[in-house]
Amino acid sequence: MAEFAIERWRLFVVALATIAALPLFVMENPSSTGSLIGVADASRPLDNAPVVDSTSDWTTLTSTADIVNLADRAEAWHVAHSNLPTVKRLAEAARIHEAEAIVMAREIVLAEFAEREALEAVLAAKRKEANREAERVRLRAEEDDRRATAISTPGPTTTIPWDTKPADGGPSAAQWEALRYCEATGDYTAVNPTGRYRGAYQFSTTTWDWIAGLYHEHLVGVDPAAAAPADQDAMANSLYNLRGRGQWPVCGRYLP
Repeated sequence: MAEFAIERWRLFVVALATIAALPLFVMENPSSTGSLIGVADASRPLDNAPVVDSTSDWTTLTSTADIVNLADRAEAWHVAHSNLPTVKRLAEAARIHEAEAIVMAREIVLAEFAEREALEAVLAAKRKEANREAERVRLRAEEDDRRATAISTPGPTTTIPWDTKPADGGPSAAQWEALRYCEATGDYTAVNPTGRYRGAYQFSTTTWDWIAGLYHEHLVGVDPAAAAPADQDAMANSLYNLRGRGQWPVCGRYLP
């Protein structure tokens, strides 16, 4: 008899727990993740569910299977909701990983773009250098042809007026190189057979000291053939800016 009373008391406690969970069943959104109906299959009616009268005493319930079924559903509901934090953490981790992947992809694209720009810059520089080299070769070939013609056909050597006007921007590096090649085969220490014209630009000492006195006083009295290449270049540039290419009557043809 005592055992039967204890069993009824246990059933009564389970029933009270189930009644306490009923408001959550009503408020639960069936379409939400982890809902009781979706997880615990609450949409299926209970088999042989008893009709409960508001005036009835729950202690009179005799179907243990019905009470156990409700308890199982309540437990399933609690399990589903206890998993929600884990689901949220996984979703947040997925969002963070997606953001990191987007940032990494953007960095890769920027790196590839920078590499492409660098490659294009290198190719452009190589094309520019190739063009300069082609111009140098052309000017040297032209000078070689001129010399060959001068040797086979003697004539006047002065072909450019001495007072020509300098061009805006001045000669290019390739044009200056062609002039030096024409005057002294590019040798900064060259001296002509008479000893009068000296250096890569074949300055006479009189012209050298005149230009040095105007623009480069520290070079006055210096032997043009002994001067540093940079000083000879500066002197030639000053002479050109003052009188133009006519100061080199023959080789000035390579200057603008």
